[in-house]
Amino acid sequence: MTTDTTLIEKREELKRRLAVGEYKTLVDVLLDGLGRIIQKITRYQRPISHWVSSSILFLIILLIHATLVRLGEPILFSRPTATPFPGLFLLRILLGYSNIAIMVAANIYLHRVFATFHEDVLDNIESVVTIDDFEHWLTSVCNRKSHFIMSVFGGALLGAYLIFIMDAARIIIPLGTAIDTLLSSIFSLAFIYLLIYMVVLSARIGSYHLKLYIANPGSSEVVSKIAGLLSDFLYLVAMYAAFITLFVALAGSFIQGSVVVLPLFWLPILAMFVLNQRSISSIIKRAKWKTLNEIQVRVEQLHTSKKLGEKETMETINRLIDYYDRIKDARNSTFDRDMILNLINSLLFPLLAFLIGNLDKLMALLPQSP
Repeated sequence: MTTDTTLIEKREELKRRLAVGEYKTLVDVLLDGLGRIIQKITRYQRPISHWVSSSILFLIILLIHATLVRLGEPILFSRPTATPFPGLFLLRILLGYSNIAIMVAANIYLHRVFATFHEDVLDNIESVVTIDDFEHWLTSVCNRKSHFIMSVFGGALLGAYLIFIMDAARIIIPLGTAIDTLLSSIFSLAFIYLLIYMVVLSARIGSYHLKLYIANPGSSEVVSKIAGLLSDFLYLVAMYAAFITLFVALAGSFIQGSVVVLPLFWLPILAMFVLNQRSISSIIKRAKWKTLNEIQVRVEQLHTSKKLGEKETMETINRLIDYYDRIKDARNSTFDRDMILNLINSLLFPLLAFLIGNLDKLMALLPQSP
């Protein structure tokens, strides 16, 4: 009784915190703060969406860059044989906003996870340990200090590395390009922080104890909700993979893109797909064995009773055995044709981006008319 009371209290308290929006990420704080500034300037009453705030943030970055150009931005690195990169300005814009957009998309997706657990998952949790584990994950993913440190310092290191790569390729690097590269890297690391914790949740969720439909746990609504949540997350990763692939394809060579970039993103997507299916399967199997063990106990009780051999007792045992076999034979996963199509679509995103980025090279491979 004490355990049940503790579970109910913890569940309701966590639902209350999620309902009032107590869990906020670093991205929430940044964009909400910018939104309030916009409201004060424009006197707009309604809350500013994160998409609008992020777009204005990008316009501010572009304004800073335009000011530097107007003042005559210095060249940080320049070699006698350096040549301007074709389409560098457009590529910088694509890189800059895509990193901001993917960060915003990941943050919105994270709040979808919060909403799904609040509305569909928490009420089906049967273990205090599961509640504590999910609450720990919420606290970690919303740890703004850790998020800030990883984004800024990790982004600075990544940006410095990219600048080094461009310098090694003898590309002229103005101050604006260096700043854009650093900021894009910071936004990219802010997204990767959220991505890492989504992968952590995908791995941890397989150990959660959930109340499922007894006769066929795999057909439970909560399982369908979780499976859809994890499956859609693959699309988000595929979008980021497509963006990086397009950038590398435009800035790199055909061979580098085909040999390195595609396997670099296909392998993680495949690994995440397997992880998601394994976690879902673990949830279903745990629920199945809980029911199967209860049936086994019931059969053993009847088998050791004094009524063993009576017609009614034997019929009950036979029905329990049939019920046991039906549950045991039920599917252990949600893997079906739709899941396969989702995986194929996820793998196609970076492939299409790679083909678009190398369209001119592919066209050159086609037979030319005389």
